[in-house]
Amino acid sequence: PLLNLEHLFNLIEMDMFYSNTKRLKNIKKDFTKLICDVIIEKTPFPFIHNASGHLMIHDAFRRYLSFISLLIKNDKNGLVIHNDSIITFNYDLVLEAAACIYNWKRVEKLGNKYILGNLRGEENRLKFNTLFDKTNIITDDVSNYYKKDRHTSYFPDSNIFSEGDNSIKLIKLHGSINWKTVKNGETFIVPPTWNKSDTEIRRLWNKAYSELTTAKRIIVIGYSFPETDIYVKSLLALALNDNNILQSIYFINPDKDIVKKSSLLLLDNYFEKYCSYKEWKFSEFIGSVEGKQFIKDNLNREVT
Repeated sequence: PLLNLEHLFNLIEMDMFYSNTKRLKNIKKDFTKLICDVIIEKTPFPFIHNASGHLMIHDAFRRYLSFISLLIKNDKNGLVIHNDSIITFNYDLVLEAAACIYNWKRVEKLGNKYILGNLRGEENRLKFNTLFDKTNIITDDVSNYYKKDRHTSYFPDSNIFSEGDNSIKLIKLHGSINWKTVKNGETFIVPPTWNKSDTEIRRLWNKAYSELTTAKRIIVIGYSFPETDIYVKSLLALALNDNNILQSIYFINPDKDIVKKSSLLLLDNYFEKYCSYKEWKFSEFIGSVEGKQFIKDNLNREVT
């Protein structure tokens, strides 16, 4: 079934395992570029102009801004974040764009206070730590991926990456379309194959394992534990069984029964009492009355 991208990558990966020819490397490189091009093409541009010419946020990003708000403890003066980690398997830059929008809106809200320099410090900008001291990869500017073929469009200051203590941990286990290798400047993503043992990204998997073993609360949003994703399921199973302080695991997914069946295969029966399942899409979790009440009651936070 060559129309199945994952199957196609598996064939390429296996062929490279045995022959490792330059032709195969070029094929893999071309398909990787195809993935990136499709993501860039299909992701909405964060900003639009209304009929009066005023700059507005695209509706597609409002839910992500609401999600971002859950990570912020206080932003009345300086920015204070919760000690959260986001582990994601996505290549896209939707969360990063939402952070750029948040910083832009914050400057707009604070107005003269910001302009006068009272809140210009790095600690007052929402930032992500994504590389965790990795030196073989660098992050490219987010705006480069939203300005493609839209060079006249507005995009705010997108300096959102930092390894500072006040940065949200964003662990992208399969890489990102804005990651470039130091060696040759190629885009670094781990294609959808059985071979996820890339030494270039191992530190991030170690970081994810560490975060999962020390988490009091885990929220799994939209992940349905596919049969082929052995690495991720093994990571989760091992980490949870090494976690001595876990209090709750919430699964947010419209396919509740499938997720419940798949997730319990990974866990010791001991963990079943910690599991809770909500049959919601991401938009319902973050945007519905029931979702917001659930967040308030169980996470002690409010969507803004």
